[in-house]
Amino acid sequence: MQLFSILPIILIFAPLAVLLSFAPYVTRETISFGVTVSQYNYYTPVLRKLRRTFAIVSLIGNGMVILACLYLLRSANEESTAMITGVCTVLFIVYWVALHILFHFKMKKIKGTLATVDAPQRVKIDTTFRQNKLTYSNYWFLIHIAIIVAIAIISILNYKVLPNVIPMKYDLQGNVISSAPKTYLSVLAINLVQLGIIALMILVNWSIKTSKQQLTASNSAQFAAENIQFRRKWSLFTIITGLLLTILFTFIQINMFVPNLALLTSMSFIIPVLIVLGAVWLSLTGRQGGGKIRNHQGDRERSKEQPVNDDDYWKLGFIYFNANDPSFTVEKRYGIGWTINFAHPLSWVLLLFIIAIVVISRVLSQ
Repeated sequence: MQLFSILPIILIFAPLAVLLSFAPYVTRETISFGVTVSQYNYYTPVLRKLRRTFAIVSLIGNGMVILACLYLLRSANEESTAMITGVCTVLFIVYWVALHILFHFKMKKIKGTLATVDAPQRVKIDTTFRQNKLTYSNYWFLIHIAIIVAIAIISILNYKVLPNVIPMKYDLQGNVISSAPKTYLSVLAINLVQLGIIALMILVNWSIKTSKQQLTASNSAQFAAENIQFRRKWSLFTIITGLLLTILFTFIQINMFVPNLALLTSMSFIIPVLIVLGAVWLSLTGRQGGGKIRNHQGDRERSKEQPVNDDDYWKLGFIYFNANDPSFTVEKRYGIGWTINFAHPLSWVLLLFIIAIVVISRVLSQ
């Protein structure tokens, strides 16, 4: 079994399995498996047990997928390694989606048995929210663009030095498995992919800033302060992730001129792992939208008021579709982060843009 074929499974899949398994613990205290509940009901024994059951079943199922993948990889060659990893990734995702949907419908049945307060629905909003600095500036991405432009200029100036056939893809042993004739397009293809990724990161940062403000029935000032902190830390993570990906692709391009497969292989492994571990760490150190995961309030202090109920717009608890909402992005209802309003026309433009980046990257690597 090759070391570089099993390490990604252990260091990327395992943290993701933990994050997905404990996702119900990091959502808002007014959401349970994509269903709106009061803060008081979120901590009732029946919902505590439901979250615990989900975490156990998820960890066992994801663990079995990971172990099966490691077993199959023990004697796999380069071609079968890629196929096995791909199949295990699909199984990983399908299992999580199926498990979430199952518990989502369980939660919908349970909701009817929960105690509710028969009182007018009240919400509070901080009208000064948008006056705060919600994210770090997109101008920070000028550093990323400067690196891309610099390496592109270096590539053009050294174009004649390059061999007539350029290596485009390597196997885990450092052997060239895909190459392309030397042209300006093949030399600068990586820079085009980099620019596409940075454009996507800028859009993500903009979405974090402009996403719809959430309403609350509790302390609006504290709620807003926690949400601002939440947005800023994920904005910083987005900028750092963009920089790390820019550096990774820069190493790939430099390898055309100064081959160093050991360094390239190491960076190709280290950077994705750092990004995944960073995302997992951020997710497990704070709730969705801000606030601490551990709530030390007593039952008497927790609100029994039903929060704003927009369950009808959340299909299966995690797909937002609301044609009456002009918002392009909203906070996820399940897990950590943001999602798009699939009823908004721009959402499909974004999806096509992401697909285009993936397809172009795939074609250029052939």
